[in-house]
Amino acid sequence: MKPSTNATNGLLCGDTDRVLIAKQRWKILSSVLLGHKLSDIGHNPVSVRRFSNFGLLETRCMLRENTEDFEWYEYISSYIPNFSMAIRHLSGKWKPEALQGFNNTGNVCVWPSEEVMAYYCLNNLEKFCDKRVLELGGGMTCLAGIALATHSEVRYVELTDGNEESVDNLSVIVHYNKEGKAFGDTTVAARLLRWGSDDLTLNGREKFDFILCADCMFFKEGRQALVDLMYSLLKPKGEVIMFAPRRGSTFDDFISLASKAFSVHVKENYNNVVWDIHCKMQRKGKEVYDDNIHYPLYVSMKKIP
Repeated sequence: MKPSTNATNGLLCGDTDRVLIAKQRWKILSSVLLGHKLSDIGHNPVSVRRFSNFGLLETRCMLRENTEDFEWYEYISSYIPNFSMAIRHLSGKWKPEALQGFNNTGNVCVWPSEEVMAYYCLNNLEKFCDKRVLELGGGMTCLAGIALATHSEVRYVELTDGNEESVDNLSVIVHYNKEGKAFGDTTVAARLLRWGSDDLTLNGREKFDFILCADCMFFKEGRQALVDLMYSLLKPKGEVIMFAPRRGSTFDDFISLASKAFSVHVKENYNNVVWDIHCKMQRKGKEVYDDNIHYPLYVSMKKIP
């Protein structure tokens, strides 16, 4: 049996300089490409791994048939009594052809914004009762969507990403949890969805009460397509909930675009536990924790009538 590990520890892309963001991202991906597991990529002065999670969710290895390609973990939380869910992580080792496809960052790690969004949902379960929920760009785990499916009275949850490896992994997670009756009466589906390229498949689709999205603002070429997709899939009185750090101007650039179609509300202090951890980390200095790239802001968006 492998020792318990904190698999929520992830690799954060970013710094205030966009060139440095790209260099750091490709440094991480090149290390993965060379066969290094995420835990093997060491700490250095420019490493974006200096802060990896808020400790809101913990993981322990499950006694299943884990391989070098994937591992199963049970997610728990010391902040949420009786919370538990089963999630399969991809290992982080990739062949060259896997990195040449659609955005692969959701397979490299679980990002702090994903952790915070899942925690937020778990603390607001009543919002989602009998609702239809869509998670966009959820990577290999869609933590928030799975958390709602296993612990709320949500009616329908659709888990999506634009990367085929991610969606394949999500399908396995959904199948396992369905078999174990973890979803109860909630219907859960996983599908491939790429912003700006699936317009024909959206016609006639039933829309969603809530759309969830974590840390998907920093790709300039995808921002307008993401805004358009959210607008087309959200019910007239629905709500988009997003979590993302500022990352220089990328957050404000997205908000500027979104404000043309949505009424946008941004909140910095949205949960006492998260805020307290954030304030404690700030005291450690930017060499350890830089809120510009590490602290996810809360965004609520509703269609302009």
